[in-house]
Amino acid sequence: MKARLHGLDFLRAIMMSLGVVLHSAQLYLTLPIVDYYWDSARSFSMDALLIFINTFRMPVFYLLSGFFTALLLARHGERAMLNNRYRRLVVPFLLYLPPLALVMTILKVVARHVMATGEIGFDPGWMEYPRGIWDNTHNLWFLYYLILYVGTLWLLVRLWAYLPDSARTRLGDWARNTPVYSAWIFLPLCLSLAALGSISYAGRLAGSLSFVPYIPTYLYFALCFSVGWLLYQRLGDLDVLALRWGRHMLLATLALGLGVAAFFSKGTPGHPNYAALHALLSVATGFSMGFYMLGFVGLFSRYFQDNNPWIRYFSDSAYWVFIFHSVPLVILGLALHAWEVPAELKFLVVCAGTSVTCLVTYQLFVRNGRIGEVLNGRRYRSVPWSSN
Repeated sequence: MKARLHGLDFLRAIMMSLGVVLHSAQLYLTLPIVDYYWDSARSFSMDALLIFINTFRMPVFYLLSGFFTALLLARHGERAMLNNRYRRLVVPFLLYLPPLALVMTILKVVARHVMATGEIGFDPGWMEYPRGIWDNTHNLWFLYYLILYVGTLWLLVRLWAYLPDSARTRLGDWARNTPVYSAWIFLPLCLSLAALGSISYAGRLAGSLSFVPYIPTYLYFALCFSVGWLLYQRLGDLDVLALRWGRHMLLATLALGLGVAAFFSKGTPGHPNYAALHALLSVATGFSMGFYMLGFVGLFSRYFQDNNPWIRYFSDSAYWVFIFHSVPLVILGLALHAWEVPAELKFLVVCAGTSVTCLVTYQLFVRNGRIGEVLNGRRYRSVPWSSN
């Protein structure tokens, strides 16, 4: 199979670009989830948006990462796959984390000053956790964990050669003959996500920004990466998922609703029904993530497989958008701190302003230059509607 999988490529770009929406909403939550800045204007609608997007975004992204890593290995071999991952993951991480960390640390200090005093200022004394200044991968944590997964994969490929031929044959046959939507894969996936997620009050795990890998988070998204790897071994499953995307999305949404109801009903530890409702929350969230992974892969495989220059442009820009978006997003959020309007309006302004800023900077400074070559593997000399 040599054709480009435009639908899955577009889906990966969507998941990356949703960081703009998610992080814009995070500024205006009622839930006490503070990353860089927490505005005084808050709304439950922002909570709902964050919970919804967080349920599927990173699981789908890591599934696709596992899928495309398997594709690279199958098409080009181990050396070419490792070289590609080095150029597309390690090099951007090493190049862009230092300037991003410098800018975002400055903005975080300013944000803490605004949150404490209501005025723009720069006083590091308001920082609650000074360690976060240096032990912080910022929004490039997803690259950091992808690098860890590729390193783990390289080790497993090395060990694979030492397995007896009979064991390799049985495992290979199992991977090729077991659909990813079968109970043999899907149930262990969802229950494992539930078990790992249960260690968190939210019933799910989020990214870890520290340079010290958080083992539960590593395992959590490694499960999704592994399912993507298995999916590439059975490309025919994409046709089945394309037909079943509607039912998978419906089941995912029903499970999410059940989990949300359990979350807001369970109270705090010590509540008589806390343990049962927390278990329900974790299991419902695990199954919701699993069904959303299947549903989104099926949806985009069915309706977005044709090559479209505008979709291609959007897909190419997504890497830059995700790396850069936190800078204009937090700047806009801070600039609007004294604007007394509903949280939803602030969210729309920050989200739209950040998106426009990212796309303009991509077109002017990234797409046709060295940065674009590092991120996308090539420089473009044309606009989306041209033939090139």
